Parts: sequence; structure tokens; C-alpha cells
Amino acid sequence: MDVRRIRNFVSVVETGSIARAAQVLHIAQPALSAQMKRMEELVGCQLLSRSSRGVTPTEAGVEFCRRAREVLAQLEALQAVGREAGTSPTGHVVIGAPASTGNMIAVPLLQAARERYPQVSLGLQESPSVYLGELLLRGRLDIAVLFEEGLAPGMHSVPVIEEDLFVLGLKTRSREVDLKRLQGVRLVMPARPNSVRSLLDRACAEQGIALDVVADVSSPYTMVQLARAGVGVTVLPWSMLGSSAPPELTVARIVNPVLTRTIAVATAIDLPQSPSLIAVRSLLVEIMKGLVASSQWQGARLKASHA
Repeated sequence: MDVRRIRNFVSVVETGSIARAAQVLHIAQPALSAQMKRMEELVGCQLLSRSSRGVTPTEAGVEFCRRAREVLAQLEALQAVGREAGTSPTGHVVIGAPASTGNMIAVPLLQAARERYPQVSLGLQESPSVYLGELLLRGRLDIAVLFEEGLAPGMHSVPVIEEDLFVLGLKTRSREVDLKRLQGVRLVMPARPNSVRSLLDRACAEQGIALDVVADVSSPYTMVQLARAGVGVTVLPWSMLGSSAPPELTVARIVNPVLTRTIAVATAIDLPQSPSLIAVRSLLVEIMKGLVASSQWQGARLKASHA
């Protein structure tokens, strides 16, 4: 089973006819037909259903064709390595990130990428973490910044940062507050599904703490504004505030227990790893580590493997 036969099989499926595919590929029809039969022998099942109107893939043929396209895409990526060897990476790389993480990485990442890889263009898509994994596996994203619970089979992931949660807008002079202080406090919280909401709900359920959530808000930026206006207290990572908190907004780290989430950089195993993707992924991890090391990403620390 060689690459030429795989390409020819995909062409037969796409044209729906061995005769038409033979014309496109400039191959004699009997020879192409023999290749398809040989392919079926190698796989051990029927891949094409033949009729007077042409050919259609069987159920096994559909799956074989899907995987064949993935193999061909990966081969193309390997060939690109050779073409780009010794030259600056080129292409377009789309990164998906939750709003809080995007708030921290967007400016330094785009600035560094423009300086280091001027021929690579970046796309940054902000979305709730629960959806980013699906977008990554579908090929809608090249790289995803995910929380640990969003990781799934089919992904290659590198955990980079551990990030604590803070309560914003609570009347306190302390920099740390026990989780039980949230009992009976009016809260504006992220709408489910959301990693912060899930983490807080689990911790409160374990400690028997009843939350008074007066509003479910989809935008973390709106949550911060509501906390600043005194509408309700909210719980978010410090990253939503950037490098510093507004002076009128109290910010205290939640302790007893500390609520922590792990942030990882992930790519899809089955999708091609182009030189530009590899370069941007490495740069992204470098930027995240640098933000923590310089204390610009407050309330965060490097995972043990990166410390």
C-alpha cells in the first residue's frame, strides 16, 4: 500500500467513477481498477460498491477515505518541513483560548510572533474552554489553550500553568479569604458550562456551602464590571484583571481550600504539525512562562515540569 495508491483511491471516491478518476489521473482505466481491487485485498474488506452508474464508498470505504486524507495531509506537512528548512516559517495559525487566558497572552504573543516570525499570521479565537477542545479536534483550531478538564483523547497537551481563583468585590481587608465566607453572599457567576463555575460548585458542595447566585453572566468582562458597581461579588482568576486590579475593587485569594485550575497548551494528534504551528506553539509556551516568571500573570505559577 503506497502513497500513490492512496491518492488514487481518494480521487476515485471524490469523482464517484473509476473511469473519470482514470482520466483525471492520466491512468488507464483497467490499471486503476486493478489498483482499487488490490487496495481492498490489502485492507481485507470491500471499500467500493460498484454499479453501472459508478462507484460509491462502503461504510468501511468512507472511514478509509477519511483516514487516507489525514495521512496525505500529514505527508504534505512533512514535505513542508523540507521546503521551509533554513527559512522562516510561513502560513496562518489559529489559536483558541478562554477569555481570561486570551486577556493575558494576546498582546505579548502577537507582538513576539510579528517580530520573530513575520511571515506567519495569527488568528486568536476566544471561546469557553468546554468548546475549545471540540473545535481543536475538528480542525477549526491549530492550537488550543485548555483547562485540564477540557483535555481529551486525540490531543497532545503540555500543562504549563496552575492558576488560583480569587473573589472580587468582597468587603475584606485581607488578601486571602476562606471559601466559607461566600456563604450567603450575593454572587454574579459565569453561566454553566464553565470551568470556574464547575470548580467553585464542586468545592462548595463538598463543604456544604450554599451559594446565592443572583445572576449567571456569559461574559467575564461583564462580571468584573458588575463587581465594580457593587451589584454582586464574583469569582475569577486574576488573569481577567490583567497585570493589576482596579483600585476600587477588592481582590482576595480563596483559601481553605485553595481553588486551582491547570492550563495546558494542546494540539490535535491526527492533524498535520506544520513548521509554523510548531514554532507558534513553542512561542506560546515561552510567553506564558515568561508572564508568570515576571509576575505579570499574578495568582499563577508554573507546573512542576516547567518550574
